[in-house]
Amino acid sequence: MRFTLILLFIMVSYIKAQDTMKHVFPLEIKPAIGATGSSFKPTVSVMAVHPLNRRFSLASHSMLSFLLFRNNPQPYIKTDYNYSITQKFGAGYSLYGKKGKSRHTLLALGGLRYIAFKETMDNPELDKVTVSTHTTVPDYGLMYEFSLGKKRFTFDTRLYLPFSPVQYYPLGTLTNLVYLEIGIGIKLYK
Repeated sequence: MRFTLILLFIMVSYIKAQDTMKHVFPLEIKPAIGATGSSFKPTVSVMAVHPLNRRFSLASHSMLSFLLFRNNPQPYIKTDYNYSITQKFGAGYSLYGKKGKSRHTLLALGGLRYIAFKETMDNPELDKVTVSTHTTVPDYGLMYEFSLGKKRFTFDTRLYLPFSPVQYYPLGTLTNLVYLEIGIGIKLYK
């Protein structure tokens, strides 16, 4: 949560400082929605991209994912909550299509993921059992982004392939952590 507040403070300071600075490449804010692998977990994210030049850029990606539907059909197991908050930073390289209307970007990102989970088994024939976990794990991987549009607004899609956790790689990674996002990009001019 602190990372998100610090990032928000930096972005607001940067936007206010744009009045005194002359930029050729504007900061881009890219909100998106998406979903993770086999257990359907919707995601809400914001990505801030600062182009250093036409090809290279720095990026910050913040994401919240949560369990929308129950994972299991068992009548006695109740999911109280299941969510994760992720903050990643990284750098990327972009290739442009004809006339600059499309852009393919590959980003190397790294950061932290906070995971919280709680389930309760309440069977009348057994004792009530509650399982809860809260942990912070490293999160690093590659993100592919496709942007379509040339002016102030763009249509964006992102696909993230994590390299962590290494345990159960690649099956555990592909079914639980790979996610696809769709959103818009907004260039912040002076």
